[in-house]
This record gives sequence, C-alpha cells and structure tokens, in this order.
Amino acid sequence: MNSPMVDYRMLIRLEPSQLSEALWRLSPPLSSGRRARWVLVLLDIAITDYYPVNEDPDVNPTMRIWFASRLLDFIDRELEVPNWHQIAHWYVAFARKAIEDGVRDLPQNLQADYIVGRALECFALTRDQALQVAEKEREHHLDALAAGLEGEEFSRAAHVEGAGELNAIRLLLSDVRWFQGRVVDTDLAAELDSWLGIYSDLGLGDAVAQLLAQRIRVAREDL
Repeated sequence: MNSPMVDYRMLIRLEPSQLSEALWRLSPPLSSGRRARWVLVLLDIAITDYYPVNEDPDVNPTMRIWFASRLLDFIDRELEVPNWHQIAHWYVAFARKAIEDGVRDLPQNLQADYIVGRALECFALTRDQALQVAEKEREHHLDALAAGLEGEEFSRAAHVEGAGELNAIRLLLSDVRWFQGRVVDTDLAAELDSWLGIYSDLGLGDAVAQLLAQRIRVAREDL
C-alpha cells in the first residue's frame, strides 16, 4: 500500500466519477473504521497548505476544497459513519478555509446551511431537555466533588442519563457557532441562534470548574 501522500497526489487529480472506485481500491481493507481513518489522513493533507504536494502548480485551493468535499461525501455515504458529529469538525474546517481562501461556488456539503442543518439533525435532546441534563450534571459533579470521590467512583457518581447526548450537542455547537450570521435559511438561522443562546448554560459551570482546578492543584502539591 502506498503512503497517504502518494495516494493523495494521484487521487486529487482524478475525475469525480473515478474517485469512489479508487478510494475503495486504495484504502486499507478489513473495516470501515480503518478506511475512514485513512480518508481522514487525506483530509488532513488537503487542508494543510505547507505540504509540498499542495504547492504543485496544478493544485489550487478550489481543487483541494472540492476534493475534500468528495472525500467527506465518501465517508458519509459509503462508509456510513454512525455518528456524523465525529466528522463534523472537518466540514466546518474546510468550509472556513474555503471562505478564508476566497473560494467561490462552494460544494453543497460545505455550505453553511447544509452543515448547520446536519448538525441540528444530530441533536438527540430538545433545548429544554439539554438544559435539564446540564443542571443535573452540574449537581452530580458538585455532590461527587464535595464527597471527595475519585476515579471510577467519581465517574459513576457524576454521570447522569443523557450526558452523552448533551456532550455531542456541546461539541457540535462549538463547531457550528462560527456559522452564526452566515446561514441563509431564516428558520435554520433562528434555530441556531436559539441553541447558541443557551450554549453557555450547557457546560459544567464556574463552580465545578473551580473545584476541579482546586483538586488538580492539591494533587500537584502532594507529588
């Protein structure tokens, strides 16, 4: 198997109709997970300006953005990644790069409305539910810290139902908040604004952060 850099140099020059077959042929066998990780390496090459391959005369920012769009589509549709939020930051990163590099006529899957819409579809909680889970999470953390629990005992005591879903929402909001003010669809923009309006209330809060920081300081002093 060639190195990802060698594969990238060849793949980025293929016609769109040839790319999917070439990706299946060149990617590591055995599992979709391994193939996805290999494609993510190609994405990392595509977004990094200083790689020599991206300085080739026939490789330009627009070419790299469209190549990345097709790679993301390959991961999403053909490798069927179960949790879109795991690759959401790549969509955001390339959309931002395209705008900053002045690329026009963005691929549909790198446009603000598409990315924000996909992100919001991943939310498994309503705003009210997310706020309720966040409040319980803060309470459980404070109780566990006050009790001096550590390790697995702390993790069990601090855990609340819905924590995984809430964390996915926090991560996605952190990714897509850059698009605030850039979404064209008014309903979608309003929904994003509503979620971002409560974003600061979805975290563990200052009280928990201070207690955790204090615990870390004490642990370091005891070393």
